[in-house]
Amino acid sequence: MNGPLPSILQPLTRPASWGWRGIIGVRNRRYDRGRGVHRADCPVISVGNLTTGGTGKTPMVRWIVERLRDDGRRPAVLLRGYGSHDPDQSDEARLYREVLDGVPILANPDRVAALHRHLLDEPATDCAVLDDGFQHRRLHRDLDLVLVDATVPLDSLRMLPAGHLREPLESLRRADAVVITRSGGEDAELSARIESLHGRPPLAWTDHGWSGLELHADGSLQVEDCSWLDGRRFACRLGIGHPGPVRAQLQAAGGEIVEDLPVRDHAPFSRSELDRLLALEGRVDGIFMTAKDRVKAQPLLDAGCTIPLVVPRLRLRFHAGQAALVALLEGAMSG
Repeated sequence: MNGPLPSILQPLTRPASWGWRGIIGVRNRRYDRGRGVHRADCPVISVGNLTTGGTGKTPMVRWIVERLRDDGRRPAVLLRGYGSHDPDQSDEARLYREVLDGVPILANPDRVAALHRHLLDEPATDCAVLDDGFQHRRLHRDLDLVLVDATVPLDSLRMLPAGHLREPLESLRRADAVVITRSGGEDAELSARIESLHGRPPLAWTDHGWSGLELHADGSLQVEDCSWLDGRRFACRLGIGHPGPVRAQLQAAGGEIVEDLPVRDHAPFSRSELDRLLALEGRVDGIFMTAKDRVKAQPLLDAGCTIPLVVPRLRLRFHAGQAALVALLEGAMSG
C-alpha cells in the first residue's frame, strides 16, 4: 500500500513521519494517564483501525448495532462525518440512516458533546457505537475493537505521511480485541504477528460477502443475484479508502472493468466525473459503486444518466470468533 502523497515526495515524507510518530506518542501518553478523557452515561463500543482508508468498519458497526437491537438495546451511532461540509449529510451518515432505520445517527467531529446532548434529549438510548473511534480517545470506551485488513501486509505499512498508518502498529496493545477483515479464513502467520503486537491472537476472522446486487435505474430498484455480473461490462467508481479488493471481487464474479475512475475516499461526484460517466452510455452495462458512493450519486441521476448504478449488498461474514465477539459485547453492556 503506497503512501497518501505522490512517490516523488517520499524523501520529504519519511522525516515528516518520524515527527508524526513523536506527536502521536505524546498524545497517547497523555490519554493513557486519563487526561482529557470523558466518560458517557452509557456504555460505548468503539470500532476503529490503525490506518487511513477502509478496513470494513461500516459492516462491522452495522452488525454490532443489529446485534444490540436484537438483544433489546437502544443504541446510537457516533461518527465524525468525513467528506462533507455538513457532517450530518456525509455519505456514512446517510448510509447508516438507510440501513439502520430508527437508530439515532450522530455525525459531529465533537463526539463527546454530541453524545452528551443526545442523552439529555433521548434518555432511552442505553449504549453507543463509535465509528472510527480508535484515535478518538477523548471519549471513554467500554469495548475497544480494532479491525485489521488481511489483504494489506502489516510490515509494509509506514507512518503518515510516508504511509497510511495513523499511529504505530504497537498501539494495537491498547485495544481490547483485534478482528481481522477481508480474510479467507484463519491465517497462522498473521495470527502470530497480531499476537506479537497486541498480546493476544485475533479474536475473530471475517470477510465481506455480497448477498446480492441492487440496480438503480430510472427511479426504480431491481435486485439481482451476483451471477448477473458475469460477462457484463462496467465502469468502476469507488470512492472508498481501499478499492482494490472490491475491483478484484467484481472481476472474480465475471465482470469486466472497461473504465476505472480513481477517486479519493468520501469524494463527491465532480463535474468531470459526471461528463465521463455520461459519455459511457451504450458502452457499459452498469456503473459499479459501493453503497457509500450511491448515496451521493444524485448529481449523476440529475444529469440524465440512464446507465444502471450497480451496488453490491454487503454483509459481514464470520469465519471464526463470532461467539467470542458476542460475549465481549455482552460483557461491555453489563459492565
